[in-house]
Amino acid sequence: MCQRPVQDAPSSPRTAVGAGPGRSPAQAAASRSRPPRGRAARKVENRPRERTIRRDVARRLARALASGRRRAAERVAGNGYAPHPGWRNFIDAGWRVVLDQLEALRRVDALVAEQGWRSDKRAAWSAILHQLVRGMDWQTGLVAALTAQRLGAAGDRATRTVSRVIAWARDVGLLVVIEHGASAAFLGTEHGRTPTYALVTNAPLPHVLNLDESTDAESDTSSDLLEPENGDPSLGTFPFKPLTEKRLERRPPAPPSWPVHGVPKSAPDRSSANRLVFQRLGLDGGGVSGVPLWRTRALLRRWWDAGVCPKGLLWAIEHHPDRPDHHRGDAFRGARDPLRVLAARLRPWDGRLHELPADVAGFPADYREQHARQLADRIAAAAARPAPAPIPTRTPAQVAARAAFAADQAAKKARRRAAGASGGSTPNGESRPSAG
Repeated sequence: MCQRPVQDAPSSPRTAVGAGPGRSPAQAAASRSRPPRGRAARKVENRPRERTIRRDVARRLARALASGRRRAAERVAGNGYAPHPGWRNFIDAGWRVVLDQLEALRRVDALVAEQGWRSDKRAAWSAILHQLVRGMDWQTGLVAALTAQRLGAAGDRATRTVSRVIAWARDVGLLVVIEHGASAAFLGTEHGRTPTYALVTNAPLPHVLNLDESTDAESDTSSDLLEPENGDPSLGTFPFKPLTEKRLERRPPAPPSWPVHGVPKSAPDRSSANRLVFQRLGLDGGGVSGVPLWRTRALLRRWWDAGVCPKGLLWAIEHHPDRPDHHRGDAFRGARDPLRVLAARLRPWDGRLHELPADVAGFPADYREQHARQLADRIAAAAARPAPAPIPTRTPAQVAARAAFAADQAAKKARRRAAGASGGSTPNGESRPSAG
């Protein structure tokens, strides 16, 4: 009985393709999954994965933020107030922290006086800045622990106005934000952290040490004054890393405006008067408010021709002729068409300009030169007049009476001394009691 030869089962197409002559299917599969060797293997191992890099960067950033938040929470929860350790790096070169409150108040008043604001805005913003100055630390000059509600209550304004005041103070180079505020939920503490400010100036120190008169022994003492603790970062030895780029540049001084009591007569004078009114109302010709200057000239031409000065026009805008003692408030903030509001405010004064107060009356044209000449003439006339004879403070009768009174007092004193030395009677004629 013959047997048929056993035939191998037909291999699958996948096994047949990878097997090759003399290789089993397992060997073919192992050759396909084997990692590369040599130069190809080194390239794959040294090639970083983009996903891994992003994950590592995110982890490092999260650890850094958590560490910074933890340090900030420790400073807030600790006893007293500890500012940011590197707060002096926020002060630009050439600027110093103001440590004297009187100097800070004078600087605030000088900067506010340069602005052409309304009287109510000037008073409110000055009160907010004065409250900020009163919160200065006497040693470091930093302002902390002042909330926006407290600053707004000082000037009777909302917290959004306080934000505008802080932004303006940063723009004019009065204030630098050392550390921003943080909530209690963010820090994980019982209370949050208020912003920290520093009042700065680029003016030199009021007292400058005379180095020519200092000796060699005092040279070490004078060098100690050049440390960062003196409040002048420009004299320190630490590296500067200011974070307030283009925030401390002073704006160029504005050209002299039209006098508030001058009544414009010509076209250039009317343009200057219109700009002055725009400045006092908080508007800008053709700028953010979008009010073209030519429309303003056309609207106010009749009022200038009627003899109204800028001060009288501003008073008429803020008051109504039927209630002159009531301030109408600011209606131009957020107005879509400020010229319509301006025309509506001036409409009740049509034909009633004679009711304006006397202290807002106008003078023809630019009266400043005429007043300057009159003042110079008065000063020259006062200097040319002879000095008046000194007026005696007492009359001759008063002088004689005072001399007689002094002589009588001296005689009484001499009699008392003589009676005391002799042990006799008193000046009144009474006998002194004996010692026994």
